[in-house]
Amino acid sequence: MEGISLLLVDLIHRPDEVSSTLPGVARKRIRIESGASGGEKHNSHNMEDAVGVLDGKVAIVTGAGKGIGQAEAVALAKEGASVMICDYADYSETLGKLEEISGADKAAGMNCDVRKTAEVKAVVTEAVKRFGTVDILVNNAQKLSMPHDFEDWTEEEMREQWESGPLGTWLFMQNCLPYMKESGGRIINTSSSAGYAGYPGYSCYGAAKEAIRSITRSAAKEWGKYNITVNSISPAALTSGAAGAMDEEAKTQLVAAFALGRWGDPDNDIARVVVFLAGPDSSFMTGNTVCVDGGLAMLV
Repeated sequence: MEGISLLLVDLIHRPDEVSSTLPGVARKRIRIESGASGGEKHNSHNMEDAVGVLDGKVAIVTGAGKGIGQAEAVALAKEGASVMICDYADYSETLGKLEEISGADKAAGMNCDVRKTAEVKAVVTEAVKRFGTVDILVNNAQKLSMPHDFEDWTEEEMREQWESGPLGTWLFMQNCLPYMKESGGRIINTSSSAGYAGYPGYSCYGAAKEAIRSITRSAAKEWGKYNITVNSISPAALTSGAAGAMDEEAKTQLVAAFALGRWGDPDNDIARVVVFLAGPDSSFMTGNTVCVDGGLAMLV
């Protein structure tokens, strides 16, 4: 079972391969098939029915080249937001989706190493230049090394985890703050059950993710006076890259770890929660970690 749990956390928290960007409205509900979750049917939002709860808002999404970050960017665009994406690697697929949804005048992208202050500042500056301000920040970027025993992690790997995760998150938050001070804002960071549940093999990654939760809580306390909410999500989704790495037997075994008996879907499960946290219906929520993981690791 330990081997299964290790594979589980690796697939959940790898943004499609290893990380990118080193770095009150009723909706119709439909029944869909989720092939990634072993064929289980589940209720989900129909993205085609999305209404513009974020019309006029400007969002930055880091680590948006593929996987969960891409789904988040697409969902925000479908709700009417202008979206600036950034990624350490290729982001052209996501940018193409955004332009198809809302046009080239409401979508932009840049390469960015989130560990570097100048590159982070450049992304924020470009977003403001194109769209006028920043209302929403989604910090998704994080480098993930393969799991190994505590004593086998190197100092270089530890620094990589902390710089691509907490440091990158912190840099984007600091650089977006001056604009959010003017009219409020929404910040959604990305944490992980690898931190608060303590999966073996993930000491450095889990520690970095817990640091992001701490940053989230501190900023929520300090920035509430500016009408800025700061929350984090802890997602568990099967991306296309992860799905291709498993055979059907492995998928069946892993699904058993979820209370709901299925994997999360980046578009219909994870991204919808990000839209909620970015929108008006979550205006009285701040400093929280929202577990979007189907009951995998219940945070109390």
